[in-house]
Amino acid sequence: MEEHRRGVGWLGFVIVALLILSGAWLYAGWKSSQRVFPRGVSIAGLSMAGMTREQALAMLSEAYARPVTVYYEDRAILLVPEMVELMLDVETTSANLDQVLLAQAGLQGFIEYAIDTLARREAPPQDIRPVLTYSRERIDAFLRRTAQQFDHPPLDPVPLPEADTFRPAQPGTTLNVEASLAPLIAALLSPTVNEMQLVVELEPARPASMTVLQDALDAKLETFTGIASIFVKNLDTGQELCYNCNIAFSGVSLLKIPVVLQRYRQLETNPDAETLALIRASLTESDNASTNLILQQIGAGNPYTGALQVTDFLRTLGLQSTFLAAPYDLKDGVPLPEFSTPGNSQTTYNTEADPYIQTTALEMGLLLEGLGQCTQGTGMLRLIFPREILPEECKALLSTMEQNQVTALLRAGMPAGIRVAHKNGWTGQTHADVALVESPNGRLVIAVFLYQPEWLVWEESAPLFSDLGRLAYRFFNGDETE
Repeated sequence: MEEHRRGVGWLGFVIVALLILSGAWLYAGWKSSQRVFPRGVSIAGLSMAGMTREQALAMLSEAYARPVTVYYEDRAILLVPEMVELMLDVETTSANLDQVLLAQAGLQGFIEYAIDTLARREAPPQDIRPVLTYSRERIDAFLRRTAQQFDHPPLDPVPLPEADTFRPAQPGTTLNVEASLAPLIAALLSPTVNEMQLVVELEPARPASMTVLQDALDAKLETFTGIASIFVKNLDTGQELCYNCNIAFSGVSLLKIPVVLQRYRQLETNPDAETLALIRASLTESDNASTNLILQQIGAGNPYTGALQVTDFLRTLGLQSTFLAAPYDLKDGVPLPEFSTPGNSQTTYNTEADPYIQTTALEMGLLLEGLGQCTQGTGMLRLIFPREILPEECKALLSTMEQNQVTALLRAGMPAGIRVAHKNGWTGQTHADVALVESPNGRLVIAVFLYQPEWLVWEESAPLFSDLGRLAYRFFNGDETE
């Protein structure tokens, strides 16, 4: 019995000792924790766990001394806190921190600490808001200055002649001061946010003025001593440029386009193999003999009659300055025609146009425009000849022109992979090319004629054609190599 009482006594002693030791351990931990912030306590999102009040304040002071990078679109502006008189109210913030530390003091604090420790329970998260002051007037002034510096109306493209390109048109930008104010203040008041994006409203770029393209063409042609005639049109936007485009020039091989089109107009079924071969040779190899055989088909065996029928066809389309008075290379014995047209009646420029075959850059451009629209079932060809000229025939004609074996001239100025249907032609004094270009920003018609008295050197004209075509393409599409 005595031994049982002695055993119980020892057990009680051990329990009491353990309780005393545990209490002492908890008390020591509690006293130590009163000097630092517990887990789960943060200030404006920054963890203060294990920090003293002085360390937390130092961390805050450092965070609010860092500048904020403010972005107007992609332009970075460094906003230093002093610029808007942003300051941490150390005294008030310190008092708020003391409230957290005081909550850990006293018997209640010790009991909560002991329970949390023994239960291994995390204290609920607690975020303290720092107290800051700033100048609203200076923030407003900063936003006004930023708007004055960077806001701008839509900008037209600018020619860059040395690079044969343009600085692209740019949309207008306007800083929305009211919408930007709250995000900017929030960024300034956050110790963790180092950058913010202003709210900038965009005004779409205006359709580029065609005078910009004309200025670029003027610069490119500055050293050309002959006569240049250019017609450019974006079929999707309707924008067009006439650069001396009403001047009569020798029609050269470009009139093979209406010759083939007139033959398609006559056909009631798909062309046979022989006719297809003649069309291909005429448009891709510019073979005069093949074209004359097509004129012979048109004229029911007489190529001279066929040539006049092509002229009548062009008149019906309203193309008054374009005519073919005789087959190719077969002028001997044909009386000199007396075609008076708007193109050859003007006296400002003299290109010594062939009296048997003439056209203008405008009318060749309009014909190619009609072909492009015809493929979609619209345009003058479909309007005037709805049953005789079909979209499938226009597509076939343009597809054949895409196979043109001449890859110089306008075609050389286009990016690789762009579909270009073009027809070229030349004499010793006149070089010409007309193209329908399927560009990303619209289908483009480009017609260029160059005339030089006595002789036009190919080595000079070919690069010029390429440059002019490149300028027209890049005016609407930008520089794809950038």
